[in-house]
Amino acid sequence: MASKIKFFSDLWQNFKNFVVFQFAKIKKSLKIAKQKKLDKKIVGLLNKKKLPNWQQFKQLSKVLTPKETLLIKILFGLIIAVFIFLLYANYFQKLTTLPKNGGEFSEVLIGSPLYINPILAHTDADQDISALIFSGLLKYNRDLELVPDLAEKYEISEDQKTYTFHLKQGAKWHDGEKLTASDIVFTVLSIKDPDFKSPLSRSFEGVNIEKIDDYTVKFTLLEPYAAFLNIMTFGIIPQHLWYDIPPSSAKLAIYNQKPIGSGPYKSRSLIKDKQGNIKAYTLEKNKNYYGQEPYINKIIFKFYPDYETAINAFINKEVQNLNFLPKEYLDKFANKRELNLYNLIISQYTAIFFNQKNNEILKNKNIREALTYAIDKNKIIEDVLKNQGQSIDGPIPQGFLGYNPDIKKYGYDPQKAVELIVNDGWTLRDEIFYKKDEELKIILTTVEQTTNIKVANLIKEFWDNIGVNTELQIISRNEIEKEIINPRNYQVLLYGQIIGYDPDLFPFWHSSQTSHPGVNLAGYINRRADQLLEEARLTNDPNIRDEKYREFQNLLIEDLPTIFLFNPTYTYPANKIIKGIEIQKIAKPFDRFIGIENWHIKTKKRFIK
Repeated sequence: MASKIKFFSDLWQNFKNFVVFQFAKIKKSLKIAKQKKLDKKIVGLLNKKKLPNWQQFKQLSKVLTPKETLLIKILFGLIIAVFIFLLYANYFQKLTTLPKNGGEFSEVLIGSPLYINPILAHTDADQDISALIFSGLLKYNRDLELVPDLAEKYEISEDQKTYTFHLKQGAKWHDGEKLTASDIVFTVLSIKDPDFKSPLSRSFEGVNIEKIDDYTVKFTLLEPYAAFLNIMTFGIIPQHLWYDIPPSSAKLAIYNQKPIGSGPYKSRSLIKDKQGNIKAYTLEKNKNYYGQEPYINKIIFKFYPDYETAINAFINKEVQNLNFLPKEYLDKFANKRELNLYNLIISQYTAIFFNQKNNEILKNKNIREALTYAIDKNKIIEDVLKNQGQSIDGPIPQGFLGYNPDIKKYGYDPQKAVELIVNDGWTLRDEIFYKKDEELKIILTTVEQTTNIKVANLIKEFWDNIGVNTELQIISRNEIEKEIINPRNYQVLLYGQIIGYDPDLFPFWHSSQTSHPGVNLAGYINRRADQLLEEARLTNDPNIRDEKYREFQNLLIEDLPTIFLFNPTYTYPANKIIKGIEIQKIAKPFDRFIGIENWHIKTKKRFIK
């Protein structure tokens, strides 16, 4: 009985202890909860942002497990990735880069300017600077299409003899004076004045001009001339400055070196050496230009006597651009990462012109054919032009009106060349062909220019290899026109011709142009060819002109007065800091500046909604 009482007594005591313990635990839990609530209230009073501060965040890793830490890092990375994506999709993708005003660049020109005057300009340096300072009635766009410049619009009469131009009324000269129809009339009359001795005078023979009102002029032609609009790109000079200057003294006028024009850039300053030669010429943008104001503030032209000196200056970073890169220097520029080499298509060809009057042998078409078949044009393009050009078979380059891809072609076939000579009665002796005692010999003349000399040496090699004794005659640039070309003092001439913007082949191949100042260098005479060239001049219909020129070329290639070799590219090296250069083909070197108002150095970002 006593043991049972003790058992129940112990059980009761244990139960009491358990209850007391649980009450104590609950009390402690309530106390802790109360303390946490109090702590939270105190923290809330101290930190009104209700968010952990940086010091508290730094302690986070001490209370988290590694797994929790990894999950937080992954979540945080995903949040950042989503944020970047949304930022790109909604903002950066809608940002565009736009040109911004400012900046300047310098460019090499060879020689020194004499007449920065569009109606007196002779040299490339003259024409390059004049193209930026002066404006014409029309101008060319990047596709070499004619578009209005000073002219707002024009009309052509039904008989195609009258051209009426309406001028823009907001155009001003760089000195602030208004540009009017009187300036157009004065410029044309100055060109036509023999005392002015303008190289443009032949283009205006038989052309009359009349002022209709202050902003309208009319040109009247004696007969239709399809290429007349191309002439209307000539630069206009200001009457109010040139009127009192006698035409016979025009070349001495100060305005030839400090010109006033109406173009996108104007003359700012020049530097001369002790001999009076211009060594540097600075242009600044014309902020009052009637067209789109250029972005680039300043252009500095620096003048060097030759390309060797100029390229050294270019490599030494004395200038940013080079007006032209001759093919023999291409290797030096292969790894210039700071440059863009613009290989521009130019309406120019290099050919071999036969002067049959100065060598009886050349009157034989079999011999002319043999000389043609002996030439490997691809080797010339690879070895001399460094593949910067294309072989041609006719006078009109690809991409210009009248180009004929189906023209007759004389491929490289030296065996056929030899057969033609043998069939004509010539006998090979000591690797040279003879007919009785007459030696098959030709004198090949070219200008003293590196590319031409290399091509001439290859031609000599080709012709020597088929038994034609070929002698080279190299003439300096200063003498080639006066001593050789104008008097037609050559047997065979290796030379380049620029056909210009419009493929008017009349000056190059019409029988009336066989003597100077005509440029029919082969002395080509064919009555049907003359008729086609005349008819092509009399219509503005491009389809008819194209048809006439295709037929003409078929006659020309069949008669073979010339061997057409290649159409070179015009390589223009420009620093990559200059953006917006979009020109792809040119007719003359200064055309590389077409669209210069869009060139820019500085840029800005703009949000597009």
